[in-house]
Amino acid sequence: MSSIKITFIVDGVKTTVAGDKNKTILDTAIENDIDAPYSCKGGACATCIAKLKFGSVELEQNYILTDSEIDEGMILTCQGYPTSNELTVDVDDI
Repeated sequence: MSSIKITFIVDGVKTTVAGDKNKTILDTAIENDIDAPYSCKGGACATCIAKLKFGSVELEQNYILTDSEIDEGMILTCQGYPTSNELTVDVDDI
């Protein structure tokens, strides 16, 4: 396991948890009882879009976000794997 620190901002509440670079950001949220929005978990519905405030992420699949949205820091938490040791992900700022 490659342990990292992920801070989630959901409904105005910041929560920091230990994460794993081998798990999606959404899976880490679910495992830590963070009420991050999602639906399909396949990168197609856009329910899990969030803004990456700090850190870096690699998207395994992306059927929704445009290049300009990605350049602005938008990610799909269901398809995002952390590539840095710290992340801040804001689901409110979309």
